[in-house]
This record gives sequence, structure tokens and C-alpha cells, in this order.
Amino acid sequence: MHEDGLTRRKFLVVVGATATGACSAAAVSPAQVGDVQAGAVSQLAVGSLQLVGSEPVCIGHDAAGVYAMTLTCTHAGCDIGQAGTVTPQGLVCGCHGSEFDVDGNVTRGPATQPLAHFAVTVDASGNLTVHGDEVVDASQRLTV
Repeated sequence: MHEDGLTRRKFLVVVGATATGACSAAAVSPAQVGDVQAGAVSQLAVGSLQLVGSEPVCIGHDAAGVYAMTLTCTHAGCDIGQAGTVTPQGLVCGCHGSEFDVDGNVTRGPATQPLAHFAVTVDASGNLTVHGDEVVDASQRLTV
């Protein structure tokens, strides 16, 4: 025991509590992106998940329709599009290794919260727009 009364065990308890608290913080909110043009719906194949330009947004097309998600990792706010990978098999954040399935659900931490989904619309010409200021339920799809 040290003169100040701090034992190794007390030190480890304090350090452990601090580290645990840092990793259990609330999820990071998606980056503000507004409306983002996402290309022609005819160019988005079923089974795809891809980046939308340089914005922290991706767009996918599954059997239920078209959807979009943030690429702001919910762990520490890293842009998965800039520091990570986005593929039709899922997403990996290159900052701390969090992994998400194609629907944005966490499959490996340290992230504990899923990626936010955004509303998607298509105009009369078939052009897609992701509405990054409109968070929607993860099950919502644009039927095309």
C-alpha cells in the first residue's frame, strides 16, 4: 500500500470504471448532410450498397426497395466512407473496428447502436435523393 492509501486494486478499479464509462457513452448522431443527390434508380441494382459521392451517406437496394443510411459511426463519429469500407456484405469502420450489417445493425463493437436511416425519394426522371435531415425507421424502403 502506498502512503496515500491507494492500493493497486483501488487504482485498477478507478481506471477500469473510467475506461468502461468512456466506451458506454451515448451513440454519436449522424453528420448533418441535408439533401444529397444519389443518382439514377435504374443504376442501383438489387443487392447493392454503395457510397453517395463524398458525403457520409450510403444507399442500398434490397428486395424490399431502396434505403439510405448515415456513414457516421455511432461509436466515435468517424466517417465510415472515408475511414472504412462499404460493401454489399456490410460496413466496417476503420477507426475502431466496429462492424455493421447491410441494414446498419451492429455485428461487432465497440459501437453499440445501429446506423441511422434516412428518407429517400425518387423524382419523375428516376433520380434518387437522400434526405439526410429526415431520419426514418430502419425498415422503411422506397418501393421502385
